[in-house]
Amino acid sequence: MKKVILLLAVVTFIGFSAKAQTSATFGFKAGMTGSNMKFSGSGMSISMTTKVGFYAGAMADIGISENFGIQPELYYSMMGAKSGNDPEFGNGKVDLSYGNLPILFKYKSEGFSAFLGPQIGVLFSAKDKESGGPTVDIKNQFKSTDFSGIIGAGYTLTNGFGFDARYQLGFTNVGKGSDLQGVTVKNNGFMVGVHYFFNKGAK
Repeated sequence: MKKVILLLAVVTFIGFSAKAQTSATFGFKAGMTGSNMKFSGSGMSISMTTKVGFYAGAMADIGISENFGIQPELYYSMMGAKSGNDPEFGNGKVDLSYGNLPILFKYKSEGFSAFLGPQIGVLFSAKDKESGGPTVDIKNQFKSTDFSGIIGAGYTLTNGFGFDARYQLGFTNVGKGSDLQGVTVKNNGFMVGVHYFFNKGAK
């Protein structure tokens, strides 16, 4: 299932890019993630502590009109959260890694951009690390896909370099298994980073 989703993601990314080659720009992006997880249900509601990670990947900016476009992306991101000293989770952290495909609808004006859209993420790994203890593979406690929404803004210089910030809001429950029975788990986080478009002049 994961391979099928990844294949569809690549085909979608290429398809969007090929559809408007004359008005598309392509680039790379990288930066920092600040992720968190919210557990709710079974009489509890817990937001864990923000965990810092990184993201990196590729993107395309496909023009629809002078001020509007579509920005498909394909990137890797580190998610998860720190548990701090919470009595439910002890003192440690949960490390999640995803491959993500967002399709963002974008407004552009004089270098400034604002964007929003849906995102599908495919889980690559899930690890639990207690302070002073071993790292445990907990991938079987999480679903293979995560659906979320993205909203953000950025600025791109005329030479193609730029920066942006965004927020990821989890829509679906990513938890499963007996340990999370009756509990809803959602990924949330923010990202701040830089990007570069190779053929900015063709925009």
